[in-house]
Amino acid sequence: MRLSMIGLNYHTAPIEVREKLSFGGEELGDALALLNAKEDVKECAILSTCNRVEIYALLREQRPSVLRDFLRDFQKYRGPLEPYVYYRSDEETVVHLCRVAAGLDSMVLGEPQVFGQVKQAYRTAVDAGTAGEAFGHLFPSCFHVVKKVRSRSSVGEHHVSVGYAAVKLAKDILGDLHNARVMVLGAGTMGELTARDLKANGAARITLVNRTFQKAVQVAERVGGTPIMLHELREYLTECDIVISSIGASEYILGIDDLRSIASIRGDVPLLVIDIAVPRGIDPKAADIPNIRLSNIDDLKEVVGRGVEERAKAVSKAEAIIASKSAEIMKKVNSCDIVPVLMTIRQKAEEIRREGLEKAIDGLAVSGIDREKLETLTKSIVNRILFHSEEHMRDYSNSIKHG
Repeated sequence: MRLSMIGLNYHTAPIEVREKLSFGGEELGDALALLNAKEDVKECAILSTCNRVEIYALLREQRPSVLRDFLRDFQKYRGPLEPYVYYRSDEETVVHLCRVAAGLDSMVLGEPQVFGQVKQAYRTAVDAGTAGEAFGHLFPSCFHVVKKVRSRSSVGEHHVSVGYAAVKLAKDILGDLHNARVMVLGAGTMGELTARDLKANGAARITLVNRTFQKAVQVAERVGGTPIMLHELREYLTECDIVISSIGASEYILGIDDLRSIASIRGDVPLLVIDIAVPRGIDPKAADIPNIRLSNIDDLKEVVGRGVEERAKAVSKAEAIIASKSAEIMKKVNSCDIVPVLMTIRQKAEEIRREGLEKAIDGLAVSGIDREKLETLTKSIVNRILFHSEEHMRDYSNSIKHG
């Protein structure tokens, strides 16, 4: 078995490509089932966020083209892929997954949200039945490494997010936000984080919009904002100064005709629109409308690229922590296919231990306390022997695969 992955992210592909290849939450189950049904694929998981799309798989042999072709076919993508994608295999895959989950590969260095997104990708694979023994070790082990990275380095000291970067961009453009009228589209995790960052930066008039009104109400209560229903969106936009959208959709939440109409009502009053969703929720053609300034998530790169020198110093320490654990994780993943054999041996060893102990006890006058001591002693001896044997079997299995 070979551990493999294919991906594209904000470094390698523009938003126009990423949004065409992103997976919506509602289609992940079907995508995982179809991929796992392929003869070459034994286990798989898919991570799809605003800044990356990555497919992780345990393959029967190293054929990354299987993942590339699946990504192209499932998304019905007809453009070139090779200029945008990257591949990793075996231990490189382990290192990459740890780096992603730790936020070392994020637009906003150390962002904590991606950790939750990777954990959700694993849970989705478990629920879909596509994460087995190998991924059951790979992902939890990587999560353990990420926790060490966060506790032993300063990478995650400042809890920033893409929403924070959007607020920073708004401040760079408009200056003081105290008197700004701001609308946040989306009341999910990213929307709420954005609203909290707006409030922390002085915005006092925040309107929350969400497909589910009750969710908008809940977030508005937490940030001191005003919730409105989705169908009221266009009416309120005529009075806003800033719109930050985190709602991704197959169809635009705000189309070009909507924004032309809003712009005509507003006259010469400018409107700053920042779309941080992937796929985008606001028609990119709106950038051509006078007095509407439209930015997307890729426009945040310059903003988050400033002032990260101090945090970047912590990356080398984080990388060292990951490097110290990646080989061990890969070794366990590689040996997962012999786990059934190891379990059978352990069960047989336990059966022999119990039979031998019972025969010995039958011929001796043994108290309850002494019996417990003998139980502990014999279990310890068997476990020490098996641990030594299992380590050699794992080493032998790895040497066959890579020797």
